[in-house]
Amino acid sequence: MAILISLWGVSICCFGLFMLFKPEAFSSAIVTFSQQRYFHYFEIISRLVIGAALLLDAPHTRYPLVFEFIGNLLFIVAIVLVFMTEKNHKKFAVKAAKQGLAWFRPAGIVALLFGTWTIYISLN
Repeated sequence: MAILISLWGVSICCFGLFMLFKPEAFSSAIVTFSQQRYFHYFEIISRLVIGAALLLDAPHTRYPLVFEFIGNLLFIVAIVLVFMTEKNHKKFAVKAAKQGLAWFRPAGIVALLFGTWTIYISLN
């Protein structure tokens, strides 16, 4: 059983539900969070931690290559964020939250399906 991947799947489902049922609040939460002093650093560290967890637990799933790919992708994104200035990262987050509002509901459905699949795969 890949408990770390299961927990990640649960969090993906929660974010998916939030995007699906409250897209405006989700957008607002992104904008509010991007204004915090620790936003940029939290984004980098969380991607590194989640990426490492996925890589560690990947062999314990039915589809280890999927989780290895996602874990490595998270590492790459974290590295890009290290070189992106904090100011540009905040601008990007606000722009994405406002322009992506129309996409949050469909993205929420995809996240809910992917999170459910992730939980299922990690438990079997």
